[in-house]
Amino acid sequence: MINIRYLIKYSTLILVVSLLAGLSSAFFLYTLDIVTNFRTGNPWIICLLPLGGLICVCSYNLLCRNAESGNKWILARIKKQSGKPISLLMAPLVLMGTLITHLMGGSAGREGTALQLSASLSSPLFHWFNLSPEEESIFLRSAVAAGFGAVFGTPVAGIIFAFEWESFLPKKISALAPVIICSFLADWTTRSLGIEHTLYSIPLTFKTPPNPLLWNILAGIIFGLSAWLFKYLMKRTASFNQKCLTNKYTRVVLGGTIVSCFLLFSPYYSLAGLGIPSIINSFNEAAPMQIFILKIALTVITIQSGFKGGEVTPLFFIGATLGSALSIYIPLSPAYLAGMGMVAVFGAAAKSPITAAILAAELFGIGFLPFALLISIISNKTAGKNSIYQLNSNELATH
Repeated sequence: MINIRYLIKYSTLILVVSLLAGLSSAFFLYTLDIVTNFRTGNPWIICLLPLGGLICVCSYNLLCRNAESGNKWILARIKKQSGKPISLLMAPLVLMGTLITHLMGGSAGREGTALQLSASLSSPLFHWFNLSPEEESIFLRSAVAAGFGAVFGTPVAGIIFAFEWESFLPKKISALAPVIICSFLADWTTRSLGIEHTLYSIPLTFKTPPNPLLWNILAGIIFGLSAWLFKYLMKRTASFNQKCLTNKYTRVVLGGTIVSCFLLFSPYYSLAGLGIPSIINSFNEAAPMQIFILKIALTVITIQSGFKGGEVTPLFFIGATLGSALSIYIPLSPAYLAGMGMVAVFGAAAKSPITAAILAAELFGIGFLPFALLISIISNKTAGKNSIYQLNSNELATH
């Protein structure tokens, strides 16, 4: 028998969580375009990246230190179902920090911000509606799906990601339905406000070489190795910071100085921020091989120095430019390899190969799903066990 009280509560929560995720993602993407365009027209502002980093670190230290862990706090709350609730302060802090990072040229993404905005803004509802720990996990997962789906315009991938990033298999419809509805409603809300997502296209007319399966397997292995390198450098840099750069202020100033100097005094200004034009260009012609390596280095320095954003769009950049560059050596088109690399490197780094395959289907067309699934699974196996969102025992205990 249907419990009317629970039906009304769940329906209200689904609607509000979806609207909060969609509206916050729309506002974030709108303001992100503004700061990116300003930086493009005023490249001198990159000089201020160390100062921007200081502002970010000071704000987090003064207002909410736990929010510095970002997505890991959300993941810990979902998995542990106890500890400190997600703070509402996370939303303005991550929004401000991400906009500062992108305004001043830091190499970061946007999915982390969308997830944290959605989860943080929804968190007061869990107390007001007196949710049980299990119910809170369901709606935090729904907020994650809504944020991911809305920021990329890929609601199905958002649904899969909400479960795959924590290796959770839903067994009840009550744990699945809110995630599905929230992801689609949030995406619809963002689109209805006029937000346009980046379009990527892979022509279906590219020539298939002899032994295409062999070339796809080889590409998948290479994409997996690049994801492994990204994770390895992230881990080693974090370890170095804990031992040698324990002062957060010194760390962010040093990291910001390295990134800003590189961008200002090298011919690689296009690596600043999201780098969407370079991603799009990689679908049209082979990218220089060194581009993806430089993007890995800049992203690792930016994120591990304390700047805010996310890893997914930089991983898109790394995979797309690497795939495009491989087209010189592998007899597949730059557009195809860029598209497959774009999703596969992300999937391998986040240990979310199914999400990566669904992402390819939503971005490029359903016809690419089998290819993306094959390459993503191979990349995932090649990249090793740990995820960029991996929680260790200390982090789980902290939250």
